[in-house]
Amino acid sequence: MGGIQSGVGLSLRLVEAALDEIAASVGLRALPGPSSHTTLVVSGVESPEVARSLGRVLVGLLLGAVRCNVSLAAALLVGGADDREQLAGDVVELIGANNSFVTDGEILFRDTKRNAWLAEGLLHVLLVLQNRDPGELLGGRIHALRQMHPIPTQQGFDAVALYVHGDVLSLAIGESKASRLDGSGQLTQAAKIFKSLDSGDHLRHLRQELMALEGYLSPDLAGQVANSVLKQRCYVPSIVHETSFDASRDRVTLKGLTPPRDHKRLLIIRLQDFHGFFDSVADAMREAVAEIVV
Repeated sequence: MGGIQSGVGLSLRLVEAALDEIAASVGLRALPGPSSHTTLVVSGVESPEVARSLGRVLVGLLLGAVRCNVSLAAALLVGGADDREQLAGDVVELIGANNSFVTDGEILFRDTKRNAWLAEGLLHVLLVLQNRDPGELLGGRIHALRQMHPIPTQQGFDAVALYVHGDVLSLAIGESKASRLDGSGQLTQAAKIFKSLDSGDHLRHLRQELMALEGYLSPDLAGQVANSVLKQRCYVPSIVHETSFDASRDRVTLKGLTPPRDHKRLLIIRLQDFHGFFDSVADAMREAVAEIVV
């Protein structure tokens, strides 16, 4: 029993060290300009160290190593050959057994499932790290963050977080998109989802998300959920792409959304090698199975 517990502790330290590596390497920089939204350029994600660390953290997230209150937890980390085999199967289902995508079906899987899930995972990790520098991504400390989707095609918002902006509990809703060539078009698609929220769609689903997160709040903050949090929204589209587009110009699709400019926070993640980045993270996830489950 002691060996399993020590192995779990080692696994958790590995996840924590991976988060430290990402935090030390990745930066956010606000672009001047648009009146329709705030643009944050994310840099530093393509280094081999970050790819390796991101793979480890994503495997940790699959095992529940990060609680909804954004603290690390060993309770659900597992150990042993059977658990390792099960996790390896889950990882293959998510990202594939290798990075060879030749047939139309394989390419479709890469572009619409694997890359999409990994991009969503990157957004989730950036939100997990938000509390290390609360002024950067959201402008306030996260108190509850919904677990990321365990499957690429699961319906619902890509990220939901409750954070304090000033003294007010606010709701952040993230929508992640990944496209090598069409970042601008994917931003338009994300804006349409936010527009549907403004129109009153998905409110029942959103209330269910809030009910699940409310238990992670202090009593004072929990009291704000029913009263105002649905009105205190922050929209966070995250666009992973390779071909450049002008993210600093005004966007009609963002300007018309309900939240004020500083509550529409566009994350721009431009990659020099789009597929190479996702291949590297996928490789790191497959390797991390044996590292995390000991």
